[in-house]
Amino acid sequence: MLLSGTGLQRMASRVLAGLLTAEADGLTAADLVKRLQVSPASVSKSIGYLETMELVGRTSDPGGRRERYTVHEDAWLRAWQADTKAHANVTEATRRGIELFGADTPAGVRLTQMNHFFARLSEQMHGSSLTDAAVRDALTVIAALVYAARALTLDELATSLGWPPERTAEALDTIDRHPDLADPLMLQAEGGTYTMEPRPDRLTAAQREALQARLLERPQP
Repeated sequence: MLLSGTGLQRMASRVLAGLLTAEADGLTAADLVKRLQVSPASVSKSIGYLETMELVGRTSDPGGRRERYTVHEDAWLRAWQADTKAHANVTEATRRGIELFGADTPAGVRLTQMNHFFARLSEQMHGSSLTDAAVRDALTVIAALVYAARALTLDELATSLGWPPERTAEALDTIDRHPDLADPLMLQAEGGTYTMEPRPDRLTAAQREALQARLLERPQP
């Protein structure tokens, strides 16, 4: 039941549990059929499913006529790596979705929230590889774009900071890969220029309208 709760198919969970608790070094398909009281077809299908997930492997029976199935020694590492890759794929897919729909559309806001969640999860599973220097450079670029209050090209940004273009590009890439560094802002890249914009999901539509109304109420100098 616990394995099924992690997303494994129910029968595959039973087969995996059977292999995990077996006293022998692996079980044959016939052993699993007898142990679980299920059909050979169910066992065969579940073994195939577990093999695609790289949780289970097969070896030749000492007699050479049958195969024995065992749980890989590094099964949990493989499962972890598969999850990490899946989260990274979701992060990339949502990023493309934001570009397609636009960050300020209802779909874009939902995809932005999803992107930030899976990006953070993927980063935590990988282990953060950010150095203090990389974080400082990213924060400096964020501050520069906020201070400029207009779109800047990579060369303009690098010249203003007195940095080589390569260092500036790495800082921009860090912000793109770790959007939480800029929260509640987000990096916008369009036409070869960069700006920092408020994240659309931090304020509701009603809050934005109220703020806009306040701005309109201010007397002009």
